[in-house]
Amino acid sequence: MQEVFYEETAAITNAGPAKTKYYVIKTFSIISYVIAVVWLLINIMVFQLQGNILLNILYVAVPFALFLASGILLGRIKDKFYVDYDYTFVTGSIRFSRVIKNVKRKNVLVFDTHNIEKIGRYGSNTFARYAAMPNQKQIYLTSNVEPAEGKDFYYMVVNVNGQKYFLILECSESFLVNILKFTGKLVFEDDFFNKKSENK
Repeated sequence: MQEVFYEETAAITNAGPAKTKYYVIKTFSIISYVIAVVWLLINIMVFQLQGNILLNILYVAVPFALFLASGILLGRIKDKFYVDYDYTFVTGSIRFSRVIKNVKRKNVLVFDTHNIEKIGRYGSNTFARYAAMPNQKQIYLTSNVEPAEGKDFYYMVVNVNGQKYFLILECSESFLVNILKFTGKLVFEDDFFNKKSENK
């Protein structure tokens, strides 16, 4: 079979505010770390073994732990902003990745086309039925509320290692066409191609 490689990105369309939020939260995260270290150093230098030792240790340790935990938490929260998603298709294998601030890449899910149960349009009747199903993990693979030009929102239901995933995609028809080559029409909604032709 012919080797097929196709890749596209669901890039955040309103990057300005997202970038601002990312750097504001990152700044507070760094400040929390700095305060934690300064608090610890000051108290180590002036620490005296007087009175209740346990209370003295708690006096130093509790604020240090709180500032440290705040820095870690804010560091994780910042990675939820300014996120793009890469969709990669290689000869029947699909990989979805999160790309944070165009630098840090984290794999979200990797599977083969034979793991796909259903593909359809976001908001369709079939979409609503799948969205209501319990015991599945829902993952949004876009940061946008409205699709970018030349793209649309779709859903994909896949079964990987005994776990069902309900994925929300923002992609072009070209990405779906490559999947179609390896799955056939059976995994698509019954009226998917009729609606496609009506929209043209």
